[in-house]
Amino acid sequence: MAPRGVARQRNATQNSRSSGSMASTEILAIKQEPSPVAPIADRSVSLLSDTDNASSHLAADYSSRAPFGRSDAPTPSERLGEPGPMMREVRPRRNLPAYSPVTLDESFFDNNSYQDIGKKLKACNDTLGELQQLGVSHHIQLPELVLVGDQSAGKSSLMSGLANLELPRSEGACTRCPLHIRVSRSSDWSCRVSLRKDYAYQPPAGDVIDETDVTQQNPFFPWVKVSNNRALEFKTMNDRSEIEDVLRWAQIAILNDDKNHELFIPGSGAIATSTPIAEAAQSTRAKFSPNIVSLEIKGPELPDLSFYDMPGIFQNTADSRDNYLVNVVRNLSTEYIQHPSAIIMCLIPMNNDAENSSTFSLTRRLGASDRTIGVLTKADKLPENSNNEPWVKIMQGLTHQTGLGYFITSRPKDRDLEDLKEWEDKMFHKHLVDAWPAEFRGFEKRCGVENLKGFLSERLGKEFVKNLPKIKQKVITSLNHIKRELASLPELPENVESEVRSAMMKFAESARAGVDGFLESFNNPPASFRDCLLDMKPKFVLKDRTDSPVVEISDDESEAGSVAGNKRRAAVNRTPSKRPRNDMNGAATPSASFNGYIKPEEDRGSVTPQASASPAARRVMFPEPYAAFSNVGKSFRTLRAVREEIQAKTISGMPNRTPDKIFQDLVKEAVKPWNGPMEVFLKQTMSSLQTVLEQALGKALENLKKRSIYKESKKHIRQWLNEHHQQTRESLAQLYHNESSQLLTFNNGAFTLYQKEALDELQRFRYHMRMVAAGSAPSSRTLVPWESLSQDMRDKEFKKREADSANLGPDPFKREVEVIGYVRAYYRLAALRFADSVAQCLMCRMIPQIRMELSYHLEEKLGVRNAGPDIQAVYERLLEEDPAIAMKRANLKNQRETFTKALMSIQELETGGAEDTPELSQVTQAVTEGGYGDAMHVDEDEA
Repeated sequence: MAPRGVARQRNATQNSRSSGSMASTEILAIKQEPSPVAPIADRSVSLLSDTDNASSHLAADYSSRAPFGRSDAPTPSERLGEPGPMMREVRPRRNLPAYSPVTLDESFFDNNSYQDIGKKLKACNDTLGELQQLGVSHHIQLPELVLVGDQSAGKSSLMSGLANLELPRSEGACTRCPLHIRVSRSSDWSCRVSLRKDYAYQPPAGDVIDETDVTQQNPFFPWVKVSNNRALEFKTMNDRSEIEDVLRWAQIAILNDDKNHELFIPGSGAIATSTPIAEAAQSTRAKFSPNIVSLEIKGPELPDLSFYDMPGIFQNTADSRDNYLVNVVRNLSTEYIQHPSAIIMCLIPMNNDAENSSTFSLTRRLGASDRTIGVLTKADKLPENSNNEPWVKIMQGLTHQTGLGYFITSRPKDRDLEDLKEWEDKMFHKHLVDAWPAEFRGFEKRCGVENLKGFLSERLGKEFVKNLPKIKQKVITSLNHIKRELASLPELPENVESEVRSAMMKFAESARAGVDGFLESFNNPPASFRDCLLDMKPKFVLKDRTDSPVVEISDDESEAGSVAGNKRRAAVNRTPSKRPRNDMNGAATPSASFNGYIKPEEDRGSVTPQASASPAARRVMFPEPYAAFSNVGKSFRTLRAVREEIQAKTISGMPNRTPDKIFQDLVKEAVKPWNGPMEVFLKQTMSSLQTVLEQALGKALENLKKRSIYKESKKHIRQWLNEHHQQTRESLAQLYHNESSQLLTFNNGAFTLYQKEALDELQRFRYHMRMVAAGSAPSSRTLVPWESLSQDMRDKEFKKREADSANLGPDPFKREVEVIGYVRAYYRLAALRFADSVAQCLMCRMIPQIRMELSYHLEEKLGVRNAGPDIQAVYERLLEEDPAIAMKRANLKNQRETFTKALMSIQELETGGAEDTPELSQVTQAVTEGGYGDAMHVDEDEA
C-alpha cells in the first residue's frame, strides 16, 4: 500500500480529496474520520503558504484511475496541531483483471501532493542505491528492480537503454553473474565498478559437479555463502569507451574467486595486462557466480534508477558436464524474484510466443505477478502478417496479466544509443515505421525505453518513500542488536595496543639473544656433518680374485685386520684409532669408529660380511642423524674393476698412460651422495633454530599463550623459517652442483700431502696382503695401525718392505693403487672444503639474516607494522582468546559500519540531502516518535 503523496499544510487552506470511486481498491475500515473538506476539482493536494502557522495534517489523493490495485492511502506523517494521522486500511480486489494503464496521461508524481517528492526523486533513488551497494538488503528488505528473462530475450539491449550506456552486447559478456547497475544524474560522466562477494567458490575434488549437487540447501553449488560479505573496489573510469573491457574483466575476476581481484584490473593487473581477454574468459575457475558486479554510473541526462540484471534462464547447455548450471541460474532468478520488495521486470521477446517464456512461468509460479512489469522486447522482429491479437490482449491486461502492466521496446542491433532513441520515437510515436502494426497505436504511453525508464524511476522512488520509516527503524534496531552482541563478547585487555607492542618488543629482544647463543654454541652439528662426509669416502677392495683373503680399507687414519688361513673365511678384527691426526686446516680426522677391516672374499671379488663375526667386527653405524649413510662408499671398486675402467677409457694409440677421465668419473661418483647429508644438516639446523625461536616466543608471550597473537606468531615464525629453508636449499644445491660436476682444486699443497698419505697407506696394505698370499707372513698376524707405531718401528717396517720387495717383485696393480690414492686424496680435500662451505652458508648468511629480519617480518605478518585505519581492530583480533570470537567480532564491526553508513545515508536524505523536502524527515520522525523508545538509541562506543 503506497501513498499518492505527502504534503505539509503551510496556511489555513484545508486540503480536500475527490469523491471519485477507486477502480481496483476499496476502503474496508476507517479508524479515524477526518473533518469534512470541500472537494478540489483537480483531485490533488494543494501546497499552502509557508507564512501560515496553522496545524499540519495529511491529505491524500484517491484518484479514480489509480492502476493495478495500488493503494492510495496516505503515509503517516507528523501533525503539529492534531493528535495523530488518519489511518485507513486498504486491500486490493483480487478478482479484478490486471491491465496496462494506457489511459492514464498523468504520472503518479504529476499531482501537486507529489511535487516535492518528485523533486527529490534523484535523492531517493541515490539513497536506495547506496543502501543496496552497502549490502543492507541482506538484512533488511529494500525496494529493488530485478531484470529477468530467458536467454536471448534482449536483456543486454534493454539494460544498455536503461543505463543510457553502451554496455557489452557480445555473447556471454554480461550473463555469467548478476549485475547491479545504479545510474543517476551528474554534471560529469563517471563509472565506478566494484565487486560484492557474498559467496566463496568451493568445488569438490576433481571439479566434477553433478546436477544432484544443486539442492535447496545449496542452490548455487559449489558456491557457499560466507558470513561476512565483502565489497571490493575494481576500477573507476571517466571514458565511456573503457566500460566494455572493464565490465568483462570484472566478471572474469568474479569467476576466479581464488585469485586476487586486482590481477584482473585493466591497465594495472598482471593478468589483465598479459592475457588476451578472450583467453582469460575461457579459462575462468568457475563458469558462473552468484557474486555481484556493481556499476555506479553518473552523468548528464541519466535517469535516477537502480536495478539488478540476472543471467538469462536457459534449458540446455553446450556441454553435458555443465547441466547443473541450468538449475543454478534458475535458482538465482528465483531468489531475487522471491524478495517481497522486488519489482520484477520480466522480458518476453515478440519474435516468440509468450507462452514459451520460462521466466514468466516462474514469476507466476512464485506468486510475484502482482509486482511484475512485463516488457515485450524485439518489437521490430514481430513476424509480418502475423496475428497480433495475442499481443494486443496482453497489453490490454486480458491475458498473461501482471500487476504493473506491460511496456514495449525495440532495440535493433548495430545502432548507437541516439539512433535507438530516434528509432523508437519514429516507430512508436511518429508511426514512420510501416512494419509496426496500427493495432498498437493506442499504447504509445507504454512504448519505448524512455517511457519505461520514467515509470521505473518513479515507481522505485515511490516504493522507497513508502517504506522509508520501516527501513530506518530496522536499521536502528539492527545497530542496537549488533551493539549488544559486541558487548556480550569476552573482555579484551584495557590497552590492546600497548599489550601487543610490549609483547613484540620482548620477543625481539628474546629472539636476538637466543639466536646469538645458538650461533656461539653451534659447533657439534658442523663437525658431525664433516665427519659423515669423510666417513662416506670410497672404500676399495685391495685383494684381487687370485688372492685368498680380501681386504677392504675404509678409513684414512688407520686400517688393521687379521687374516684367516682359510681362503673363504677370515676372522674380522678392527682396532680403532685413539689419536686423531690434524689435517691441513686443523680439523680432526673422521671418527675412529669407522676403521677398516678385513672381509671374506667371494668368487668375483665381491664382499659379504661374515655372519659369525663378533660384534666388534661388525661395522658401527654412523651417529644420528647420519645413520642412514653408514653403508655409503662400501665396496666402491675392486682393484680389477679399476683396471678394467682404465683400459676402457684409454685413448687408442696412447699406451701406458692413465686417462684423465678415470679420475673425473670416480671422483664424481664418490661425491654424488653428498646431497643426502647436506639436506639432513640443513634440516637439523632449522629444527634447532625453530626450537630456539619458539622458546623465545613462549618466554616473551608467557601471559598471552591463550590469545590469538601467540598462535599466529608461532605459525608465522614457522612459515618464515620454511621460506629461509627453501632459499638456503637453493644456495646449497648450487654448492653441491659445483662439487659434483667437476674435479677442481688449486690447493696443491694440501692435495700433495693427502695423496702421499693415501699412497703410503694403500701400499702398506698391498704389501701385507701380498706377503700373506705368498706365505711369507702368518695369516694370524695383526697389522698394527701406522699411527700407533713409534718412529723406530716405522723405520724398521719400511726397511723390511724394501727388502721383501725384491722377492715379491713389482706390484701388478701399482697403477690402479696410484689411481685409488689420487681419488681418495681429492675426496678428502673436497669433503673438507664442502663441509666448510655449507656451514659458512648457514652460519654467515642464513642465521644472521633470520636474526635481523624476524622481528620486522613478524610484525608485518601480524598486521601491526604500519598503523592503518583498521589498526585497532588488528590489535583486538590478536588479543582474542578464540579465533572464532575474533572472526565474530570482526563481522559484527563490519556490520555495524555498514548499518551506520546506511543510517547516515537515510538521515542525509531526510535533512541535509533533502533541504527542499522536509516531508521526508517528518515521515521518519513519525516512526522515531511513535513509541519505539530506547530501541531507537544507538550507542557508538567500542565494545
